[in-house]
Amino acid sequence: MIQTYIVRVSMYFQRAYAIFTSRTNPEGAQIMKITILSKLRKAYCSLLSQRWLVVLLVLSPAILEAIYIKIFGVNVLFWDQCKFVPYIEKLYTNNISFFDLFQQDNEHRPFFPRIIMLFLAYISNYNNIYEMYFSWILALFILLLVFLMYKNGFGTTTKRMINFLPISFIIFNLRQFENILWGLQLQVYSCVLGFLISIYMLEKSDKLGFNFFLATFGGIFASYSFANGLAVWPTGLFFILILNKGRKMAALWSIIGMLTTALYFYHWEKPQDHPSTLFIIEQPVKGLFYFLGNIGSPLAFKMAEAIGIGIILIILLSVELFILIKYGVLKENAKWLSLIFFSLISSFVLTIFRAGFGIEQAGSSRYVTFTLLAIVGIYSLALSIYNKNSENRVHSGLLCAVLSILIIGLIGGYMYGLVEGPVINVLQTDNAYYLKTYEQQPDDNLRHIYDPLVVREIAPILKKYELNVFSDNLIYPTETNNSSNKTLSSMRKINNFIQRYVSPYK
Repeated sequence: MIQTYIVRVSMYFQRAYAIFTSRTNPEGAQIMKITILSKLRKAYCSLLSQRWLVVLLVLSPAILEAIYIKIFGVNVLFWDQCKFVPYIEKLYTNNISFFDLFQQDNEHRPFFPRIIMLFLAYISNYNNIYEMYFSWILALFILLLVFLMYKNGFGTTTKRMINFLPISFIIFNLRQFENILWGLQLQVYSCVLGFLISIYMLEKSDKLGFNFFLATFGGIFASYSFANGLAVWPTGLFFILILNKGRKMAALWSIIGMLTTALYFYHWEKPQDHPSTLFIIEQPVKGLFYFLGNIGSPLAFKMAEAIGIGIILIILLSVELFILIKYGVLKENAKWLSLIFFSLISSFVLTIFRAGFGIEQAGSSRYVTFTLLAIVGIYSLALSIYNKNSENRVHSGLLCAVLSILIIGLIGGYMYGLVEGPVINVLQTDNAYYLKTYEQQPDDNLRHIYDPLVVREIAPILKKYELNVFSDNLIYPTETNNSSNKTLSSMRKINNFIQRYVSPYK
């Protein structure tokens, strides 16, 4: 597991160093090898004896993300959030209806996220920072559900907790920086949480009882949070069939799924400014690259790298499936297969609807929250296979390969997030200033927020009810307006530092 991986990697480096030094000092090379291995084992054993430290390490990515929001989050609405302001106005005038909440937005029907955002807007004067922290809370629940799944399969010894550590870093990967720093994206986290509730409760459902009811609610919640949530129904059916839950459960799940989907597409219209859904038929190679790039995007930021990682992940998954079928353990790993299945369906649907925007769009950080589920599943399958026979070189090699890709990709993802965080902060701080002084701003400045006509239409509403940037007395200066603002000046210094010393490694 993690210990094996650390020892193996250290041995590879030691062998290389030994070859280099053995010509001049062979005894020194051997002593060095023994010393390093001994220190690694002692450090690992020391960590095993400190359970509280392991728990802290598991939670550290969540803590880091909370700090990330605190430092880089800005209270200003952006892009599609401008379309949400009329809902807030209807709330304040007691004129909002069920059908308003059910309305289509792009390809989605974010019924439940709209309720959440209206509540947050009401208690915070539409402070978008509240939405960011709510997304963070949802991510904590996502981590909790994945941990409960992990616990059922692997246990909760300190050693097993260490093996869970990469999953925590995956879930809170700063590669999702847009979802983290854009409050509207709580609908993405809501969708993923609803899906995980469904899978977790389906596993606990032996009959059509309360657990099954909660599973169906999770599916409905996911479906009416984000369009990708509709993938919960075929995924859930796949899960039910693998676990042999029975025909009645499979039939009822399918019926509820079909009714939910039919209602979803009632009066649904394809967004006019979106590309043709036939693009992948007209350009199959580009469609394939988009699909592979989206799969690899959580562990890369350049599209060529993402496509390469996507191919590697598919190969590793194929090897895992072969081994699982060989040992007849598909059933006990059904939950991890479901995470992968859901993620792959999401990537495929995304390819159908968005590939026409260009291959580079597949790497958008807004989609990472869905695609990282497949990576969690692939890593968990590798752990499960390793536990079956840790002495098997193929099993240990598979785990080492998965861990190597994870570690390299996560380092890159966190660096990418640290690069983009201050950039977003500076841009959004400027946007906050433009919005608050919209009457004096040219359309070119307002266009950074959304369509200038829409911005000029919603700004008076925000001002009337003292919402968002109008809820305080702060002025959000730009360099051309008030360079003496210490907070903004400090953020620009951070931005300049990161762009100079970190960004080149992208």
